[in-house]
Amino acid sequence: MMQKAGVHGQIFYHYWFSGKLILEEPVKMLLDNPDIEMPYCFCWANENWTRRWDGDDEDILLGQIYSDDDARGFIRYLIPFFQDPRYIRVDGRPALYIYRPASIPDIEAYLEIWEKECARADLPKPYVVGVLTRGATDPREFHLDAGTERVLHDWTDNAVRDIGNELQHYHELNTHILSYDEVASFYENQTEHKPFTYFRSIIATWDNTARYGKDAYLVHGSTPQRFQEWLEKLMTYSRETLDEEKRFIVVNAWNEWAEGAHLEPDTHYGYSYLNAIGRALSGHAYVDELNATSPIPKDTKVHLSLSNTVTEALQSDEVLKKQFLACLSRSSLLKQCLITTENETLSTLLPESAKEGPEEADYTLLFSSPALFDQKAIEKMLSLALSTPESLIIPNHYSQRAQPYHITGNGSVTTMALYDAPFVLIPRTHKETGYKNIRMRTDAYTFGLLPATIDKAHRKHVTTIVRLHKGADFSELKKALFSLAAMRDCTVTPLLAIQDLDKGQQEKLKDLLEEIPFAEGTAPQIEDYSHTGPQDDLRTLMMNDALKKVKTRYATFLDYDDLLFPDAYPWLLDRLEKTGKAVTFGRVYAASFDSKTGTISKRTREFEYGYSYEDFIYDNHAPIHSFMLDLDQIDLAKIVYHQDQKYMEDYYLTLQIFTKDNADWESLSLNHYIGDYIHSTDREHTLAIANEEEKNKLLDDPVYQRDEKRICDLRDQIRK
Repeated sequence: MMQKAGVHGQIFYHYWFSGKLILEEPVKMLLDNPDIEMPYCFCWANENWTRRWDGDDEDILLGQIYSDDDARGFIRYLIPFFQDPRYIRVDGRPALYIYRPASIPDIEAYLEIWEKECARADLPKPYVVGVLTRGATDPREFHLDAGTERVLHDWTDNAVRDIGNELQHYHELNTHILSYDEVASFYENQTEHKPFTYFRSIIATWDNTARYGKDAYLVHGSTPQRFQEWLEKLMTYSRETLDEEKRFIVVNAWNEWAEGAHLEPDTHYGYSYLNAIGRALSGHAYVDELNATSPIPKDTKVHLSLSNTVTEALQSDEVLKKQFLACLSRSSLLKQCLITTENETLSTLLPESAKEGPEEADYTLLFSSPALFDQKAIEKMLSLALSTPESLIIPNHYSQRAQPYHITGNGSVTTMALYDAPFVLIPRTHKETGYKNIRMRTDAYTFGLLPATIDKAHRKHVTTIVRLHKGADFSELKKALFSLAAMRDCTVTPLLAIQDLDKGQQEKLKDLLEEIPFAEGTAPQIEDYSHTGPQDDLRTLMMNDALKKVKTRYATFLDYDDLLFPDAYPWLLDRLEKTGKAVTFGRVYAASFDSKTGTISKRTREFEYGYSYEDFIYDNHAPIHSFMLDLDQIDLAKIVYHQDQKYMEDYYLTLQIFTKDNADWESLSLNHYIGDYIHSTDREHTLAIANEEEKNKLLDDPVYQRDEKRICDLRDQIRK
C-alpha cells in the first residue's frame, strides 16, 4: 500500500524505559525479515507511559529515567537497526526523532554518547530530529540537526476557533472541535522560512474519542481532497526550503486509531487518503478525472444481465416493461460494441446480440432494478470504465434519500450508492482482483421505476404544466420529464407551454420528447405562446392560460429544472381521494445542485414552515410543484392575472385558488416529501437564490417591488 501510494517509509514510535521495551515486536519482525522492502526509522517516544496515554506525570505506569547508562543502553539497542540498509538516513546518517527533547535533562551527554557508540560500530552519528512540541520550538537549543512540525500540539493555541457549539451533539460532550479546513489553512499559511532544517507535518484526520471519550479533541469535516490541497502546499514549502535529499513531510499517522489519525484504509473513505498522496506526488489534481472519457473499441464486448428483481418487475407490470425496454432498445451502446446476453426477453429485443454467458465479456452490465435512462447513459458509463480500469461504474441515480450520497471530485462514491444504483458496469477483472473503487458517471442520469400497485384500468390521469423559454437548459428539462415518466400508478401528460424557441430548439425538443417513454405512450401536449402578448416574459400568461387548457381532472405544475419522486403523484392523488378536497400538498426539499458536475450535494427542509391557510396567506409555503389540483372543484373562469408579472406569479395564482375550506391543509402536517426544488449553486435562478447579496439586490428591483405590491393588495382583498 505504501509503495503504490508513494509513501516513502515509516517512522515507528519506539518506547524505551531504561531497557524496558513496549510494542517493540513489529519492528523486530521487520528487522528479522530483510525481504520486506520498507524504509523505516524511529521516533523515541520519550514520555512517561501513563494510564491516560498522555505522557503527563500522573498515574505513571512506566517512567523515563535519564542517565549516561540509559543513553548507552538505548543506542546499543538501536545499532542493529541503524545497520539495516532499509533504515532511513539523512546526509548518510541514521535518522532518529526525539518526541520530547525538552524532557532530557542533559541532552548533550546523550548526543555525545550516541556518537561514540556509533563510531565503535563504524556508523556515523545519528541525524537527530526534534519534534517541536512540549516546549521545544528550535532544535538548535537542544543541539539537534533538525526539527519537525507537530500539528495540533497546542490545538493551534486558539488561533482556530472551536466550533463545538455549532454542531449537533448526540451525547453530552466536553469536546474541543476544530474545523479541518480552518486547521489546514492555519498551517498552510505558516510560510516563513525557518533558520534551521524544518520538516513539515500534516494530519489526515484527528478524533481521539476512542481514548478520551466525551473529553476528546477532534477536527471536523476532513476530506481526502482537502488533505491533498494541504499536502501540496507543504510540498511547495519543502521544495523552497530544503535540499532534495531532505524533503521529508511527516504524516501523523499511518495507524494511530486511538486518535483517529490514520492513512490506512477504512470503511468510510477506503484508499482515498493514500490515493491523495499519490496524486499530489505525481502532480495530478484531485478532481481531474470526473467523467473521464476514452474511445470505445468496436470489439468491446458487453454482457447484459437482469437480476431476479428486474425480471419479476417486468413480468408483473406490462407498462413498466415497455418503458424499461424502450430505453434499452434506444441505447447508443448497442451500436458501439458487441452485446451478449442469456436473457430470453433481451435476446428477443436485441436480435443482433449473441446468446452466451458473461465469461468472455469485457464488461457485464447488471440491472438490479428497473429504471429509465437516456440514449447516451450506458455509453458514457462504458467510456468512463475504459478510462478507469478496475472500477465499478454506476449512473447518477435520482434517489429519494434525505441526504444525497457524497461524491468526491473525481466521482467516487461509497458502497451504499452502489446498493441503490439501478445498474452497474462490472469489469471482467472483478472476478480475479476485485474492484478498486466505485465511480459514478455523473452525467448519466437514471430514474427508478417502481412496480405498480394498482392495475391500468384504475390509474388516474394527471396533466403537468411545464413552462419553457428560449433560454432554458434542455438537459434539465429532460431530467424533469424523465421524473414525470417514471411516476408510479398513474398516467402523466406533460403540457409544455413554450415561448420563443427557434427552429433548432424546436427540433431539439422534438427529439428529446421522442426519447422519453411516457407511460401508455402518452403524447406530450405543446402550447406555443411565442407571439401572444407584447411582453418578452410570458411566464404568467403561460401558467394561467395553460391551466385552462388542461383536459384531465387532475393538474400539477413543474418548473423545467425541478424534479419529482416516483411516488409523488400517487400520494397526492390518494390524499385528494381520501379528503375530497380540491387541493392537497406535499413537501419539497431545497436541493443544492452543482450544474458543472450534475449532482445534488445537499437537501434541506427549507420549505417546512407553513401548516395552515393563515400561514399560507401570511407567507407562501407551497412551491409550485408541491401541490395537486382537482379541477372539477375549481372555477378557473374567476381567476385574474397580470400578464406582465415577473415575480411570484405562482403565489398570485394560488392565492385565488386555495381557500380555507377547499384545501387539504392537514396534509402539510404530515411533512411528506415528494421532490426537489433545485437551487443551483453555480448559476442564477429567478427566485431560487442562495446568495444574500443577490437577494438584497432583487428586493430593490422596482419590478419586484411592483409585483410584491400586487400580492399585498390581493391579500388585503382576501382578508376583507
